[in-house]
Amino acid sequence: MKKTLSKVLALLMLAAIMVGCFAGCGTGDNEYETLPSQEPVTDMPPTDVNYTISIMTQRHTGTTTEAEDLWFFKYMEYWFAQKGYNVDIQVTQNSDMSTQKSLLLNTNSLPDLMWSVNLKNTEIVKYAIEEGLILEWTPYINEDMMPNLTKRFADQPESKVLSTAPNNGIYGIPYYAPSQYASGCYGTSERLYFRQSWLDQAGVTNPTTKEELLNVLRAFKSKITDPSADKQDVPLVSSSSFFEKYLWTCLGFYGTEPGKFGTNLMVKNGQLTIPAYTESYKEFVSIMKTLYDEGLIAKDYFSYSDASAGALINNKQCGALSWWTLEYVGNEFSDIVCANPIPLGDVTSVEDIHVSRLKSVYPNYIWARKMVKQGEEGAEPGKDPRILAMLIDYVYSDDGAWLYRYGPEQGKDPLGLVEGWYFDENKDVTTEKVANGTYASISAYGRNELFPNDYAGLRPAVTTSGTGAMKEFTDSVTGETYTCIDNLLLTHDNNDGHWRLITIEKWSDRATSIRIPDAYLGSEDTATADDYYKAFTSWINSETIKFITGTRDISEIDQFYKELEDLHIKEYLEMMNAGQAEWLKATFGE
Repeated sequence: MKKTLSKVLALLMLAAIMVGCFAGCGTGDNEYETLPSQEPVTDMPPTDVNYTISIMTQRHTGTTTEAEDLWFFKYMEYWFAQKGYNVDIQVTQNSDMSTQKSLLLNTNSLPDLMWSVNLKNTEIVKYAIEEGLILEWTPYINEDMMPNLTKRFADQPESKVLSTAPNNGIYGIPYYAPSQYASGCYGTSERLYFRQSWLDQAGVTNPTTKEELLNVLRAFKSKITDPSADKQDVPLVSSSSFFEKYLWTCLGFYGTEPGKFGTNLMVKNGQLTIPAYTESYKEFVSIMKTLYDEGLIAKDYFSYSDASAGALINNKQCGALSWWTLEYVGNEFSDIVCANPIPLGDVTSVEDIHVSRLKSVYPNYIWARKMVKQGEEGAEPGKDPRILAMLIDYVYSDDGAWLYRYGPEQGKDPLGLVEGWYFDENKDVTTEKVANGTYASISAYGRNELFPNDYAGLRPAVTTSGTGAMKEFTDSVTGETYTCIDNLLLTHDNNDGHWRLITIEKWSDRATSIRIPDAYLGSEDTATADDYYKAFTSWINSETIKFITGTRDISEIDQFYKELEDLHIKEYLEMMNAGQAEWLKATFGE
């Protein structure tokens, strides 16, 4: 497999690829006229208007406050007032933004801003280019109106490429996350951990093969667990399908986050495929069925809630756990070790196992409904895209990014609503509510009291007790080197540092920056692809449970593949590989 091009050349290639795709990615209905050149909008909005901004936002799971009570948007009203503007910001939230987004788009009832809600490229084609429902930002992205975003695009030109639609318009604005050494280097597909005390008690070691993995769990079951009604111990517990994702990763798939049962489009051997439509699916089902049949996972494993899985971890009722972090382990985090990458199926070496890093640029996470300036034909009372541009651009400034994520410094809140942050004795950013245990972390505090969701604007890379040095890694697929900032001092004497360090230790040499880009498809192709995807995904999910639990015989998997073909999975893969042909060629060669 050849290495990718140098970073500069690769960026130019990416731009060429995107422009090429604009003229015909997919199967033929994707050609769009380039937008006519537009004069930059540089005049500021009038101050003698009472403005309103309606915002619909995503919220993190586990938050208990209402979006309308968050500090940041209240602060932005104050910020506007300091500039002479009277702006009323009205914020609402929804727990199912995927459904809500579709409803709002299809009924043409969008709020002024959608905040931290991803606008897919196929949705840009349908709702922005074809139906004209979404605001196009290029006239406003200039040094006068949006200087901070303009600078971000100049500093990270690939982010502008990724934000540019087939007609050269920009309809969504990206979220920027720092490439950190401490976190953000890996995905969610390597998170399997063991209790070292259970390994020691059972007389086994961190496994390196499939049989060793199964034997570790068998040893936990026979030597440690108590399956009685009042205890109900179980060898392995997982949340959010992390264990299944770990298996798919070890089966050689990467490029995005694996679906629970192999339903996501992923890379293997330089091609895009659906894992459940490969021979690897047989190995996956075989492993999961063994766990189910032998009681190495609970019989109600597939109906676990996060709370029930967390309770088993917290009560030390499992020896293997797959979780976001080690939050339910509490103060016994030092007992936890990270599982090795284990070759499975046709993967015979750890060298062929890769985990895709989290992205540093997430396109199209802030977007707006179409509106016109005050004074122009069709202007609405109190509405002006320039006011939206001012608000959005602020979160791309250094000051705005900091205030969005951390709020004001202690004692300096002009609104008197929050106590503010300070540096503790370890030079870490904290607040009194974090220090006294009201919140487990500064992130939890921020999500509850300051901002609705991480995926908006610019996330600052804060060097506190970290060295600030750039750590160099080698991409496990391309062989190229990349750097991440060491912005946190990680130590094993705390829960958060421990899980990051043990994960970095096991997986840093298996990490790749390759992630499948979102492709633009025209409405006809999108509708067809969506119909195909929904049909075969639903079938994969239903039949996989049957194979694992024994209600359908595992010998029928070849028939299952034929059933997927009847649901047009081959046609779907042909469309996706054709649409990504130039990206695949640039990344993996001929």
